[in-house]
Amino acid sequence: MFRKILLTLVILIFTPCLAFAQKGPTLELEGRYWIPDLKGKVKASETFLNTEVDFKRDVGIKDENFPEARLTWYTGPKSKIRLAYTQAGFEGDENLNRTIEFDGQTFTVGTRVETDVKVRYLRLGWAWQFIDIGKGAVKLGTLLEGKGFWGKVLLKAPDLSIPVRESKTFLFGLPTIGVALDINPHKMVNIFAEVSGLTAGRYGYTYDAEAGIKLIPFKFLSIVGGYRIFDVKAKDNSDYAKLRLHGPFAGATLRF
Repeated sequence: MFRKILLTLVILIFTPCLAFAQKGPTLELEGRYWIPDLKGKVKASETFLNTEVDFKRDVGIKDENFPEARLTWYTGPKSKIRLAYTQAGFEGDENLNRTIEFDGQTFTVGTRVETDVKVRYLRLGWAWQFIDIGKGAVKLGTLLEGKGFWGKVLLKAPDLSIPVRESKTFLFGLPTIGVALDINPHKMVNIFAEVSGLTAGRYGYTYDAEAGIKLIPFKFLSIVGGYRIFDVKAKDNSDYAKLRLHGPFAGATLRF
């Protein structure tokens, strides 16, 4: 009797997934290349930066392009789990037009400063598109994500009589909530949009949004392109950080 009940439960749980696997992919491995514009400034007097610094104007940080990898597991016709990893690096080389104090070290006007910023951005999310119109033609639902950030900021003044090198590392994570939309007008076309974020009132906000189109010329391969915006603002008394990245992306997906 117990075996019959267990077998029935297994069938009930896995039959929808097996049916879905016959209609579409179970796994997608996607590689992207993002081409964003950068805007940002920061002041953190209680930790390491006593002067407001504009990334481009003050330390000459330039726009950079960088890759992203995504692994999506379709757990059912209305849900999917996604792991995404973005790696970014920014560099600058500028003669300062005003004095900057960084981690207890003062960099005076005219000092040549080399800046190196590295960021690792990891996301794990679950989309449950419980609104299904036209048997998958339009799907809309919630997106829950955990976001983790690791970064390192390095400032060097190599031309001084005694070269200076100062660095600071940061690590933090947070949960976010949002929505995910998929429109499938044809079996070879997928139009998608999503946004997830978190607001903390006067302390700031963060959100990550994108929209694009996926062309599927073959069952196991697709080409993707679109536009993405990442925006974060954090504020605590007189200290704050603002960062905005926005621009197009393109990539390809292997489907299994």
